[in-house]
Formats: sequence, C-alpha cells, structure tokens
Amino acid sequence: MPRLPRLYWVASFLLTFLNAAVVARGDDPQPKPVIPHGQSKMPGPALTPAQAIAKMKVPEGFKVELVASEPDIINPVAMAIDERGRFWITESVEYPRKSAGAGKDRIKILEDTTGSGKADKITVFVDNLNIPSGIQVGHGGVWVADSPDILFYPGADKDGKPHGPPEVIVTGFGRDDTHELPNSLTWGPDGYLYGLNGVFNPANIKYPESSPNYTKDQKGWQFTCALWRIDPRTKKFEVFCQGTSNPWGVTWDTEGSAFVSACVIDHLWNLVESGYYHRQGGPYPPFTWKIDSIVKYKHQQAAYAGIHYFDSDAYPAEYRDKLYMGNIHGNCINVDQIKRSGSTYEGVSQADFLTANDAWFMPVVERTGPDGCLYILDWYDQYHCYQDANRDPNGIDRVNGRLYRIRYKETPRAPHFDLGKESDDQLIQRLASPNIYFRDQAQRLLNERNDPATRKKLEKLVLDSSLAKKTRMHALWALVGTGSLDPAFHLQLLSQDDPTFRAWGVRAAGNFHHVDARLVKKIAELGEDKSPDVLLQVAIAANKVAGLEPLPLLVNVLVHCGNDELIPHIVWQNLNPLLEKNSSEFIKLAGQHDLKQTPGLAKIMPHVTERILAGTKKN
Repeated sequence: MPRLPRLYWVASFLLTFLNAAVVARGDDPQPKPVIPHGQSKMPGPALTPAQAIAKMKVPEGFKVELVASEPDIINPVAMAIDERGRFWITESVEYPRKSAGAGKDRIKILEDTTGSGKADKITVFVDNLNIPSGIQVGHGGVWVADSPDILFYPGADKDGKPHGPPEVIVTGFGRDDTHELPNSLTWGPDGYLYGLNGVFNPANIKYPESSPNYTKDQKGWQFTCALWRIDPRTKKFEVFCQGTSNPWGVTWDTEGSAFVSACVIDHLWNLVESGYYHRQGGPYPPFTWKIDSIVKYKHQQAAYAGIHYFDSDAYPAEYRDKLYMGNIHGNCINVDQIKRSGSTYEGVSQADFLTANDAWFMPVVERTGPDGCLYILDWYDQYHCYQDANRDPNGIDRVNGRLYRIRYKETPRAPHFDLGKESDDQLIQRLASPNIYFRDQAQRLLNERNDPATRKKLEKLVLDSSLAKKTRMHALWALVGTGSLDPAFHLQLLSQDDPTFRAWGVRAAGNFHHVDARLVKKIAELGEDKSPDVLLQVAIAANKVAGLEPLPLLVNVLVHCGNDELIPHIVWQNLNPLLEKNSSEFIKLAGQHDLKQTPGLAKIMPHVTERILAGTKKN
C-alpha cells in the first residue's frame, strides 16, 4: 500500500514523457480530422431539406422546391422519367462495394398522385441490386446498369412490377472503380440506348449464353472510357467512341449531337461516332490522333456529374437551349452555351444556375420534367470522391437523398397523363411541344409502335419545310429509330436544302449498313458536300455502308473539308485500319491533289506517313 503513490508518480511521469515524444515526432495520438477530397475545409453537419433549400441561390424569379427526400429516397444514383411522368430512381447503400453479386440496393418509382408537386407514392421496383448506376424506361421494359451486367426487365414499364428475373443483355463491365461504373443510360435521337464507362474501370463485354446474339467464338469488346450503345430492337451492343475520363452524363442538342460531362480533365465534350478523344490516363491504341474537348475554360472545380440539354418554355428564353451540368466539388449547377464551329462545337461559359452553399450538395442527374422545370437529383453526402469512400467507408452518408425542382414563378404543375394511351396522331402533335420532355417521349413511343400509316404521316412532316425544325427533327428520329427508312423518302432526305437533314440521312444509312443502291450513290456524291456536318457523317459512314468505296470517299472528304478541325481526326480513325493493306492506293489518290490547296489532306499526311513507315519496318 505505501508504494502505490510512488508507482503512480512513476507511471504518470513515463506517460507524460511518451506523449511529449510522440508530439515531437509529429505522431499525434489523436490525429486531426481529414478534410474530404476536393474541399477546402471540414464540412458542417448535414442540413435538413428545408435548411438546404434556404441556403440555395438561384436567379431572380426562380425558386427551389422539394419533390422527395429521405427517408423516401436515400443515396440516389440514377434517374429516368417515363411516359406517365413517373420518376424511376436507383439507390445504393452498397457503395463503394467492389465485389459483384446480389446486394441491398433498390430501384424506386416516385409518383405525384395529388398534383401537389411532391412525390406521395413510393414503390420499390426491385431491391436486390449492387450499385445500380443507370436506368432507362422504354421499348417494352426497364433497362438497368448493374455492373457487370446491363439488365432488361421486360414488361415492367407498364405496371411498375418485375415479371420474373431480368434478361442479361451484355456482361463484362468492371468494378475496379465504383465511381466509374457503366452509367447514364439515355435514349439517343437515333433510337439507341447509350451509356458511359470510366477510364479506370476496364470492361470486357460479351453476350451471355442466354442472348440471341451469343456465339462461342465471340471476341467481345475491350475498353475503358467510352460511349457505347445498344440497339433495343436487336439487343446488339457496340462502342460508339472512346476517350475522356470518368464521364457521367450524356445529352443531345436539337440537331442530335452528343455532349458528355467528364471529371478531372476538361468538363465538356462533343462526342462523335468512331472518334478517339483525350484520355485522363492509360495507353492509346497505336497511331491514335486524339481529339480534344470543346472548352478552353473551367468552372469551379473539375468534378462533374450529369449533363442535360434544357429546352422548355417554362423558363425565360435566356435559360433555354443550354447545357446544365452538376458540379460536385463546386456544389452548384454550371451552365454552358454551345455554338457551332465547323463540324463540331465550342463551349461558352455562362453564369451558374444554382449555388447550394452547402458542401453536402452532390447533383448527379439533371432532367426536364413534364412541367418543363429542371429536376436535380442530389446524392447528398460529405464525401464526394473514392479517396474518402475507400479511406472511411463508415463515414459515407447512407440516410439522405433529395430530388429538387427549379420552378420559375408559378409555372403550372403537370396534369395527370399517360402518353402510352394516346393515339399516334396525338403523339405526332406532341412532337411540336415547346417542352423537350414531351417531344422525346412522343418520339420514342412512335418509334416503338412503328405503324405503317403513321410512318407516312411522319415522312410528310419531315419534308414540310414550313414547320418548325425541332418538330421535323423529332419526326425524323421517330423514323430512324425503327431501323429502316423508305428508300424514296430516304433519297429525298439526302437532297434536302437544310444540311442537318442531309447529314442525318447519311447517319441513318450508316446505322442501317445495307441500303438501296441509289442511296449508296448519293452518299458517295455527298463526299463533296459544302456542309461540314454532312462531310463528317460521310466520313463515319464510309466503312459502314455496304457498297461504298471507303478510300476514295475518305480522300474526297479531306479534299473538301477545308480547315475543319474535327473532320481530319474522324477521317483518320476510319482510314487508319485501311492502310494496312491499301497504303499504295491511298498515296495514289492523295497524290492527285495539291496539299497547299487541301488543308484537310495536309493535316492527315504526317499520320499517314508514320503509319506506313511503321508497317514497312514491321515487314
């Protein structure tokens, strides 16, 4: 007993000494909290939806409204809106899980049954998924990206219920980086279902044995960062183009050009079929001549998710026909305007549309709703990046999620409707809607129905130059997406005064592969078209349309493209594989032109020379 005070003193002295030594070394026994990646300070506590809205800043006349929040939705990742105005939202509590297999993640259907502007009916569609990173509704069912698979639930789009296990359309997407999973399932203007994949998430795509497209000797597709697509009628898969970084969000303007948002590198890209774009990392294929972004500026910080081309009369004119993009680190919605630059575009920075003033705000999807307002899906988490998710998975928020509407003044609520029950004639009228939501939905439904009598009405509409161009374009896409065009109509399309229609006539032929001989001849003639838009599509179609002679056609495009920035790159992507066996023929064709008078041809010659010399050395 008498020794206890002495022992206590000795122990206290040793503990004080050791603590002092630890501090001197810089090894604090209680390390300071780690500031999350991409943030300048520790985020405060999570705000309630009402508190979050109170801190948001939007332009005068606009207001932010809550459509749904926790506990009705948590950790929302992806979203689609169907022809009834229902919101299909995927949730993930499994994130950042890397292993494949069944999980606890869900898809929910949100409906506003009272017209209040809030989702009051929440239905769980499925609940055994594992980070479902993309969803779309149409062509007889529901499409879901659930790596390694792209799934299809047939019939479920009608009653919101799965009719048994889903079909596996393709499999082989990776899970190396669960921030870069297959994502952003979106209907393209050509009727294909498009999706994206990230640079650090290698994919080796094949058809499963259950697929009608399966063959024992299938080679499949190996890629990382890419825009890919699936034909919903045949369930066939193909890579549209490659490059960028961790792209998340694809959208199309009113002429059918694709735009993608990307992280870390430049944020805005105009992606074209067969193009190969700048990569954040990883090797390029041999002889790649990469294509750059369409911006020379940056927004707040280089972490983006979601992109949407907004076109609705619910907003004043200055807010329409622009790209709205979620900025995760900047906690805001950025805006870019696009203007034509030859066959491609140039981005123009605009003022931000929404500033959250809340580090937890994480916009992942932006869409135009039936009421014409912009809807924003918010993951809402203090951690934005995989660095923090991997370092501290227990710190990931798994209880919050929001869906907002940005409403201009007293924009009316959308009435109850079901476009699926409307007649073809009613849907044709919808193609003239000032709200892009209704044009897109009507176009898809007409595409799916593919009624012979309606096709004739659509053809007449497309060729009527007195109508609004937007209406005519959607009518054309409703036809193109069926996989065929009447040859006589197709020939008229290729002869239209407006180059956008000629370009789409060529693009459609490329998708079809086999067309009437008269069309083949006309497309070859369009290799001398004055429009860079048309020449671009001719370059893409040169190797796709049976009956075309690709080498002379590609040379012709180069001769007539002037100083266009993009076309030589696309020609090169389609010419490169031909030079393995046809380099002498190309040199003969190119030698017939003066390089000083043909800048497009001059731009490509250094790459041709490198390719030919490399082949010579190999032999």
